[in-house]
Amino acid sequence: MVNRLESRLLKGLFWSVAQVLIKRVFDLFIKLVLVNILLPEDFGIVGVAVAITSVVYVISDFGLQSALIQRRKTTTLDVHFQSVYWWSLCWSIIVFLLMVFVGAPYFSYFYEEPQLKLIITILCIPVIFNALSIIYKVKMLRCLDFKRIGVINSIAAVVSSFIALFIALKDGGLWSLVVYTVLPFVITYPFYVNWVSWKPKFIFKIEYLLQNFNFGGFTFISSLVLVLSLNIYHFFIGKIIDATAVGIYSLAFMLTILVSSQVTSMIDRVMFPFYSKIQTNVTTIKKYYLLSLTYYSLFLYPIMLTLIILSPSVIKFFFGVKWIDAKNPIRILAIVVLINLFTHGCHLVFRSMGKPKLEMKMLVFILIFVTVPSAYIGSHYGIVGVSIGVLIAAVINFLFSFYFIKSQLDVCLLDILIRLKPSIISFSVTFLVIFPLYLFTSINFIVLLVLLWVIYILIIKIFYKAEIRFLKKKYLLND
Repeated sequence: MVNRLESRLLKGLFWSVAQVLIKRVFDLFIKLVLVNILLPEDFGIVGVAVAITSVVYVISDFGLQSALIQRRKTTTLDVHFQSVYWWSLCWSIIVFLLMVFVGAPYFSYFYEEPQLKLIITILCIPVIFNALSIIYKVKMLRCLDFKRIGVINSIAAVVSSFIALFIALKDGGLWSLVVYTVLPFVITYPFYVNWVSWKPKFIFKIEYLLQNFNFGGFTFISSLVLVLSLNIYHFFIGKIIDATAVGIYSLAFMLTILVSSQVTSMIDRVMFPFYSKIQTNVTTIKKYYLLSLTYYSLFLYPIMLTLIILSPSVIKFFFGVKWIDAKNPIRILAIVVLINLFTHGCHLVFRSMGKPKLEMKMLVFILIFVTVPSAYIGSHYGIVGVSIGVLIAAVINFLFSFYFIKSQLDVCLLDILIRLKPSIISFSVTFLVIFPLYLFTSINFIVLLVLLWVIYILIIKIFYKAEIRFLKKKYLLND
């Protein structure tokens, strides 16, 4: 059973990685075009709107998607799906209308930005499409059908990129960024409907819906807190400083924490259904939790190393000198990503084990007593102050999360360090070689960038030569 699931897990990871790589390539290309066209202030306005609507998306979902994924197959009936579908659709319509007629006008007034009203309204359209797609996504995720999910999302990423690029080249300005954010939700919907053999019926039973609310309620609060924790800095910067500062911070956020969340999400979207399949086997969950840390670090350590050493050159080469104020926030937030990786994914483990209340308590405590104070105080010292606040919050979050990982999974710090050892050693050696060259020589930026990645990859290959050969032979070359 576990061996078969492991095979599906690795194939799922392959397709999830492929999907995110395609999305990130097109995303980077579009962002490069837009950053060179738009001013930091334009990015700041859209950044505030995206932060607001991210919270709205979580509110509209209400944790029911996770609840359905986590439910055991033997206790899940079609009436559960039907009831959740109709509740989600009705609730999302209510949330959408409230944002259009109340939320968007209020935030436009609060931030003194007239354009926010229309931007927020358009960015809330995915709320409806999420509700229409929820059961189809759940069905695919419960079956671990990550190949089709990857194909669907990759098609959406490619089409959205070309349309957004066309709008940008036609002087569409920040609206190209808005359209690029909304379109994937619209494009994926017909694919889900066509590829999943499930149809909505006029069936709704409150008792079956409520069976999902106990788990979904805790998950909803946890997801809401996570989104608030990620975006609350945008709220404070936009109000206490200005839209330009939001734009500068948004670039730093996009290159570090947002890139990190994209990379980790391609693994998380596979791990949560997988954990849910083996939710009673703590020993196996521990094994794969530690394995997931390896994957996170393999992808993210070289990216963050690049930004820590070469951020000024990266900004000048790709984005232009008008964004140079982002160099120090980028370096600080890259360190935040490295700290977060030590305990990333623990919330998914608690949720899949049927302990969403524990996850919720952890996240609420960190938000109230750490994130909000650090965001508020840091905002009074500019975007560098905000970034330092994020760093302090990350350290405290690590200590807090690690305590519960140890108590629930019996994972010690040595277990984590052993898993991260190849990435840590590769990171350290590469840093010691490249950083002095960057400081004391005039070697071309591109040469340094290539050299950094070559050194890192060569060291990593020393640790994983056998595993790379095995995985290539068994899972990539064979069907």
